[in-house]
Amino acid sequence: MLKCAVWVAGLSCLVGTIPALGQEYKEIVPLNMEVSYNKTSNLIFPYAISSVDRGSRDLLVQKAKGVKNILQLKAGKENFPETNLSIVTDDGKFYSFMVRYDSMPRVLNLRLGQGPAELYGGPVLLKSDSLSAAELQRTAELTRISKQHRLKLSDAAYNVRLRLSTIFIKNDVFYFQVSIKNSSSINYYFDEVKFFIRDRKVARRTAFQEKIIQPKYVLGPDQVIPARTETVLVFALPKFTIPDKKHLYLYVTEKDGGRHLKIRIKNRHLVSAVPI
Repeated sequence: MLKCAVWVAGLSCLVGTIPALGQEYKEIVPLNMEVSYNKTSNLIFPYAISSVDRGSRDLLVQKAKGVKNILQLKAGKENFPETNLSIVTDDGKFYSFMVRYDSMPRVLNLRLGQGPAELYGGPVLLKSDSLSAAELQRTAELTRISKQHRLKLSDAAYNVRLRLSTIFIKNDVFYFQVSIKNSSSINYYFDEVKFFIRDRKVARRTAFQEKIIQPKYVLGPDQVIPARTETVLVFALPKFTIPDKKHLYLYVTEKDGGRHLKIRIKNRHLVSAVPI
């Protein structure tokens, strides 16, 4: 039996946004959904789920383990009265469903955002003060194709070169344009890619701490750089500066290999970021 997990954080935002849509209102026709007591239904969204509101406790909902864009549904009891379900995703879209009980649902898995709006519950773009996943993606794509190569920070090992070409900034988010060129005849498989802040110098036998900077968004392959190819990646990181006597490092390691790469980044590189 699924545990009941409900997210309602976005509901007040939705209600407060309605007047901003203008004097003419368009009805959002909910999509019909059937759920069963003995089977689990799945809603798959193009972006992470930010909030969920169900109309009845008879409907059990939870995010699928290990992912942020799949919502699992199940009936808490058989033959429950019809109820509704409202969902907001990180790209600022609202989805509406009418949920009915059916011991044999016609559809168990439904992918959203793949066709015309009227086919999948009429998503409505909501206004939000926070930066959405869609905005991060659009800016990262612009950054990826930019030819403004302002920096010459690089490292190489056995015919594989890592280079930080430019740091951009928009809405308090850094966009690091990074290229990896594999001139060897062996594919390069990623093991780990991380940004971290560490002391400039660490004395032997002295303990040190690393502060990991988690990207808000990553554009590019997450598994392999094929032999004799070059790939451009973009890492979107929240705005920050580096404390005194410390440096920022970009570290890339090879899975089951020894071609590990590291770039040291200084404060002056960050403060010289190119505005977008």
